[in-house]
Amino acid sequence: MIMNQKLTFRSAAEIFGLTISAVSMIYVSRVVGPVYLGFSAISTAILLLFSRIADGGLTSLATQRLARDDETVDVLFAVTMPPKLLASVTITIFTWLVSDLLNIDSHLEYFLKISVFALLFDVCTPAWIFVALGNIKAVSYIRIGQSILAAASIFIFIQEPTDWKYLPYLTVFNSFAGFGLAVIFLTQIKRSVFSTRSFNKNYLHVLKTFYCEAVHFLKAELSVYVFMSSDRIILYYFTNPVTVGLYEAAYKIISPFYKISEVITPTMFRDLAQAFKRGEIYSTMSKYVFAMSIFTIPLGFFLLIFSQNIIDLLYGPQFSGSSSCLRILGFVITFGFIGGILVLPFSAWNMSKEYGNSIFYGNITNIILNFTLIPMYGAIGAATATLGAKLIVTVVGLAYFKRVTDYPIIADFFYFVAASSIPLIFIYLFSIFSLNSYLQMIAYGCVYFGLIASMNKYLHSGQRSVAR
Repeated sequence: MIMNQKLTFRSAAEIFGLTISAVSMIYVSRVVGPVYLGFSAISTAILLLFSRIADGGLTSLATQRLARDDETVDVLFAVTMPPKLLASVTITIFTWLVSDLLNIDSHLEYFLKISVFALLFDVCTPAWIFVALGNIKAVSYIRIGQSILAAASIFIFIQEPTDWKYLPYLTVFNSFAGFGLAVIFLTQIKRSVFSTRSFNKNYLHVLKTFYCEAVHFLKAELSVYVFMSSDRIILYYFTNPVTVGLYEAAYKIISPFYKISEVITPTMFRDLAQAFKRGEIYSTMSKYVFAMSIFTIPLGFFLLIFSQNIIDLLYGPQFSGSSSCLRILGFVITFGFIGGILVLPFSAWNMSKEYGNSIFYGNITNIILNFTLIPMYGAIGAATATLGAKLIVTVVGLAYFKRVTDYPIIADFFYFVAASSIPLIFIYLFSIFSLNSYLQMIAYGCVYFGLIASMNKYLHSGQRSVAR
């Protein structure tokens, strides 16, 4: 009951934040157009890479250890914060020096030199402590507050096309807002969060030990970065900012669905860790699969039909070229979450090596496909490469998953895929009587959720029969 309450509140907070973020994104895209949206996307992709390198996987390792009660928060904070801060400052200085030497577009240089300061706040935020401690209420309030502050800044400063120059400053402000809110909530927890006793003659040895284990998380995070963000950089290299902007517009539509994992996985992280430690994962895993699947697996089937309608509704005719990418990117979410459901629990199950390897193979696939497909097919090639990476992660993750548990994960996936594909038949029949795309969207949703409800009722009745 407590977990359901946490998940409900966290979900409500994320929905609130996503709604505000989505409105802000659509507003910015319509005002500045695809060109400057492309430059913003490129600089953000580079900034994400820098943040992964500066973090070094230490945050994920500290989160795991604290969630499993293997170490105290004060020790973890003291060991990991100094190297992350030092790395962030070093990369920021390096960016300024190198951008002056490289012959890059003046607009991109402008975006990079300003937005790189967000790195200091992104890497050093203590928000991971709340996730590890199961304090989802604090995470939710931070999300709500940050989204309100970010949206307010956008609507204040972005009024006309020439206001694109404020975009990198708003990136820095958004990161600062999240960092500041996390620090405020950190002062409210009744325990020490910094241990000076960690700074002794053994500090460097302890830090080396942390980095040796964190490298698996770093490998996974860099792999995630490659098939979620690096394609913008490769697209820019082989094409132009307009193509990047069109691709980014399509990707922004599926991006909110990634937030489902960012809500559910942290909320259930401690429960997953403790359940695996006790050897009792069936109940917890069942809830995790359902929460992660219900709104994500059907997206690929839905956008296969309605991508053009969604693009026209949100962005207008100047972004019509985004619809072809969106048809493919819908299945990136479908298979991305199937793979994620298999792999993400590894980070809570003390399987950091398997977690890193699963995503690493997807990373290699994505790099090969990006450099093969993007030169020939542009944005469509980037979307196809991302989908290929998700499929590889799913295959490798399933192999690892079966080694550690006999949970019937394939059956769960089958129910959701069936419920997602069957409505396509009804939509085809429905189109005979009504060509209104919005009515067809509603019909798809009604049939899908009706099938899910029927399946749940059937499964629960079967469980009660077994119990008797």
